[in-house]
Amino acid sequence: MQQLIHTELAADGLFDIGRPVWLFDQAGAIVPGDPLLNAEPQWAYTAGINQLAKRLAADAEVRREVRVAALRRVGDAWRIQTEDGSDVGQADMVLLTAPGPQSAAFVAASGLAGDPRPTLAAALERPVYRRCLTLTLAYDQPIDRPFYALLNSDRQHPIAWIGLEHAKGDRRCPAGHSLLIAQLAPQASTERWHVAAPDLAAEVAEWLSGVLGVDLRRPLWHDRQGWRFALPDAAADAQVLAAGSEAGLFFAGDFLTGQGRVHLAIESGRRAGIVLAQAGIA
Repeated sequence: MQQLIHTELAADGLFDIGRPVWLFDQAGAIVPGDPLLNAEPQWAYTAGINQLAKRLAADAEVRREVRVAALRRVGDAWRIQTEDGSDVGQADMVLLTAPGPQSAAFVAASGLAGDPRPTLAAALERPVYRRCLTLTLAYDQPIDRPFYALLNSDRQHPIAWIGLEHAKGDRRCPAGHSLLIAQLAPQASTERWHVAAPDLAAEVAEWLSGVLGVDLRRPLWHDRQGWRFALPDAAADAQVLAAGSEAGLFFAGDFLTGQGRVHLAIESGRRAGIVLAQAGIA
């Protein structure tokens, strides 16, 4: 990962946050985090973490607002089709990176030689995903702490992670303001999945007030984002999925690692890229 972000990708705008991650428990008690982990650099981009994805895709042709629904084998190639059956392109091989259940539905709708669809779909459906609700809240007051994030250590609090985005540099929000990100724990996310954003923000602001020890019940604005397939609890059977390579179908993503970690998902993609390169495709 170090070589990737520092050498293989453009490193402009990359910086070390310079602050650690601390821990908090159900009662809201805050203590320093693991000294060994916090001794490592905490990398971020001045323009936002999505820079990593943008730089990984810098040399790729990316088509937006196209919902691919199925594949059809025509001769030695794949025809890529939308929901209405229209072709959007042709490929010698296909790499699927969507979460397991979504990839399973895609495979089930596609025509594969020898029809290995049931076996592949079953392997992709094996990982059970935990949901994650994330709230972003902005404030017109400074919230200065010696850490840039808090991690719930006992997994008993409804919030799993609190990020102080303004601690990552002055480009995150105006001077004298603060920007907090609260990621809810899996159970809290599931229980509140359909709660309206204003009501959810009010509840989260109350929790944040208790943890950070300051009244945060009146944010300037808030934003809600939910990930249905956020964290896999198990890994798909890689050997079973490898059978798809006979039909030119490959897989990569955190469902192959069983852990929702960016670096593991990237490593999965790198391994898939090596396989494709060895096949003379990439």
